[in-house]
Amino acid sequence: MKKSRDSRDVFAVFKKGSFMEKASFSEKLRYWFKNVYWYHFRTATFLALAAVVFAVTLISDIANREHNDLDYILAGVVYAEYEQLDAFSDYLGSFIETEEGEKVKVGGQLLCTQSIAGTGDSVASIDQYNAVSIEKITVSMADDEVLLFFFDKRYADWYAEESAFAPLSEFGIESENGYFVRVDNLPVMEQFGFISDSGIYAAIKMKNESRARNERILEKYENAGKALSGLLGGE
Repeated sequence: MKKSRDSRDVFAVFKKGSFMEKASFSEKLRYWFKNVYWYHFRTATFLALAAVVFAVTLISDIANREHNDLDYILAGVVYAEYEQLDAFSDYLGSFIETEEGEKVKVGGQLLCTQSIAGTGDSVASIDQYNAVSIEKITVSMADDEVLLFFFDKRYADWYAEESAFAPLSEFGIESENGYFVRVDNLPVMEQFGFISDSGIYAAIKMKNESRARNERILEKYENAGKALSGLLGGE
């Protein structure tokens, strides 16, 4: 009943004549935080924190970004350990040629969007992490630096319908639909241990006008094509 009364006036506990009028300010504050603020605004707080984390992470990524030879995203309902992602980056880099003595730089990021059934704070936290991952996928699709994508089937179909992918024929790669190709069933992929019930599909971002005028981005397109061709060849 007290929570219901507080829902009509969130600061009622601090007002004169309230049932806690004789309590100290610290007691009122503790009661208010637990029974009013946290009770009514917990979800909004998680959403706000997720938005802040997303903004800070995005700004940090942009400010501290290295200019890699290739950047890729592994996203969707996909599971992988970071050590596996590092090994995968090294493998993709093995197909990219650089000047003698220079180390190939490949940057990869895992964005898992798995929803968890149930209730409670831990589930809410996971859901907020998933929301941030979904936002970062959207941002990555507009980011000229990230060209190679490994999606689960749902995201692959979605972005193909949105004409977000370049025809793989431009890179000498054949595929059934022309825009993405399944890679999780390749023998060479077993060593990386990626898990996705719907499969993992590789695609390269569409080459728009601004990207087509940028020589450095064009080099990254070439590297994306080499890395994906090498992966499919299983060398």
